[in-house]
Amino acid sequence: MLDTGPLITLAAAQSLDYLLYAGVPVYLPDAVLYEATRDGDALGAAAILEWAQARADAVRTLPTETFFNFVAAHNARPGHRERDLGERAAIEAIHDAVHLQASERALLLTEDDRVLRRVLVLEAELTERMIPITTRDLLLGLEMAGRINSVEDVYARAEDAGRSASRRATLASQHDMARAAVERLLRRPE
Repeated sequence: MLDTGPLITLAAAQSLDYLLYAGVPVYLPDAVLYEATRDGDALGAAAILEWAQARADAVRTLPTETFFNFVAAHNARPGHRERDLGERAAIEAIHDAVHLQASERALLLTEDDRVLRRVLVLEAELTERMIPITTRDLLLGLEMAGRINSVEDVYARAEDAGRSASRRATLASQHDMARAAVERLLRRPE
């Protein structure tokens, strides 16, 4: 499951396919796709749309009530904006739309430590269903697995394109769980 920040960072770095390296479906909540692409001239917007459409078998957009309600409010009051729309839609999708087996957990990929804190504190029941990780956690896992050459190269490409991305790893209390989750995911057969 993706939040908007990692999607834009990876698009800016021309590295969206890194999300597919584990060979598992990538879920994009509708609000995340909207936030990342609503302005067609925004950094990464066109690349994200093209990538999602070209890989529709692996990249699945999930409808959420969060986004439905936003659209209704926006239609009633043009210019209406909502704070944390993508994050709220991602959390809703993990809670309601992704059907996991008892032994499975979803990964929530974010760049925002506020999201991590909210998930771990306010959405405590979700910690049984998901593991929040950051873009850096994913990239470090890919580097350690030999799937990419360098985390820093990805960030340098994003910065060269104009993206100032967070380089934070997960919260200290979640670091070992996030690292182990990425390692397990990357060890899956392709």
